[in-house]
Amino acid sequence: MKKRHPHKQNVLLVNITRLGDMLQATPTIAGMKMENPDCKITVLVEKQFEAVCHTIPNIDDVVAIDLGMTVRSLAREQEGVIDAYEYITEFVEDLRSRNFDYVLNMSSSAYTALLLNLLGIPNKGGWSSDDEGYRMIESEWAQLFATSVFHQNRQYNSLNLVDVFRCSADVDLHPQQLLINVTPDNTEYVEKMLQAAPFTNDGPLVVVQAGASQAKRQWAPINFIRFIKLLVEESNCRVVLSGTKKELQIIEPIVAGVNSPNVFVAAGQTNIPQLAALLKMSELLVTGDTGPMHMSVAVGTPVVSMFLASAFGFETGPYSEGNIVLQPVIGCGPCNPNKACFRPDCHTHISPEMLAELTIRRLQGDFTSLPEGYADPGRVIIYRTFFDENGFYDLMPLNTEYDSSYMKYREAYRMLWLDELGGFKQEKKKSAESRPTSKLQVIQETHSGFQGIEQVESVADEAHAAVSELQELIKDVSAPATRLGEMSNKLGELDRQIEEIGFHYPHLGPLTRMFVFAKENISGSDAYELASQMSSIYSTLKTRCEKLQRYYS
Repeated sequence: MKKRHPHKQNVLLVNITRLGDMLQATPTIAGMKMENPDCKITVLVEKQFEAVCHTIPNIDDVVAIDLGMTVRSLAREQEGVIDAYEYITEFVEDLRSRNFDYVLNMSSSAYTALLLNLLGIPNKGGWSSDDEGYRMIESEWAQLFATSVFHQNRQYNSLNLVDVFRCSADVDLHPQQLLINVTPDNTEYVEKMLQAAPFTNDGPLVVVQAGASQAKRQWAPINFIRFIKLLVEESNCRVVLSGTKKELQIIEPIVAGVNSPNVFVAAGQTNIPQLAALLKMSELLVTGDTGPMHMSVAVGTPVVSMFLASAFGFETGPYSEGNIVLQPVIGCGPCNPNKACFRPDCHTHISPEMLAELTIRRLQGDFTSLPEGYADPGRVIIYRTFFDENGFYDLMPLNTEYDSSYMKYREAYRMLWLDELGGFKQEKKKSAESRPTSKLQVIQETHSGFQGIEQVESVADEAHAAVSELQELIKDVSAPATRLGEMSNKLGELDRQIEEIGFHYPHLGPLTRMFVFAKENISGSDAYELASQMSSIYSTLKTRCEKLQRYYS
């Protein structure tokens, strides 16, 4: 893989916050140790998440910042402002004294970008800021992350965000799963808890995470009731409902509806390390796109996961081999994660009977293929997770030869980014294991070409010529300032045209958004050097257009 900073001795990893974010960083952390065995890794987190970091392997030190206290101090004004200033000053001085040689900022927040600028660490990945306080994206992989989560572009991405961040840190080797420690005392706690369960069945222990982070990603309790009844009454399963105390309002109606001694509520009885132990002792987790999903694959327990509403399996799917992902097929999905939905029709595309049968298949190890005609691919695609020949997470559709009209674009972009950013040689024909030839043949018939890409190429050529003229003007000390201004305005107009083409043709959005981020990341004060950076960016855009068409055809 192409690497900017392969050698690391003293690493700072910034702002891993939520449980899922923390777990999804573990392949990056492990990979740094695999490639640099003697390096020290320090994690900087907000204070409320400090305890969670101590469950993660390969972390040498944890530094917590109390942002809540800082905000409260600022709210008091006067002396409070002084208190906040002194706290941050001491905090920055402490981090500076640790002499980090590499930092990866896994947060796009403005305050962490500014913090990195204050620390003066020589080698950076992820988000930072320039001397004037403007945020910068330090690597093209981090630019791809920002591009891929831009809502219009999500459907065209097939690279899991774990891999994107891993590559942002120049990490090639990794364990191909998430990681978390499970201690004997937590295992003992769960064993005693389960001994108190009034199970009469003696079949597989299945954990069900019924809660979700958003209402629109919450499968209806009536569906869970039917699903769990099928497990306990027809397949001899023992079911444990996980979650927090707040999720009991979702769980209690489910327990009442099933009305079976083979349903046990662990929600509210486990902290994060204890939940990890519970999942490790279980044979399967059934869930949505949740923190427990990431925790389950981290302890080696497979999952069957529903990616409802804004959740997208290619983006944040369960990062290990052999899991089942259900992705509803609906025109509005995956929807904008920041907008509510009052009619989540995607939920009806997955039936309790389908979920129960897939759960049993996965428990029995029968999940590498499905019977012909199983599940309408026009309503839901059922995937199996695997890793490709370069160690990148991918999804194999099991109930269809192709997953949607987006597939061919998605495949072309995957090959483009692995080639351009990673340096992985790409062959147009994929292996039978990763992409069946018949799928490409079927999809080929539904597309007339990569529409609009010739327009991007044409504007890129015109802009490249304009930059060459600008460079000549810069070298000519007698060139009129008005002419320099005209050329600058022309380039601004051409940039606007490129961005507008990406909005007009949604399948070009990832290409043009990467261009926009590259332009925003130009830095320096020498006019000729700035123009040279622009020239390189337009050349790269032209090259990517050519490769994208080749990988698409």
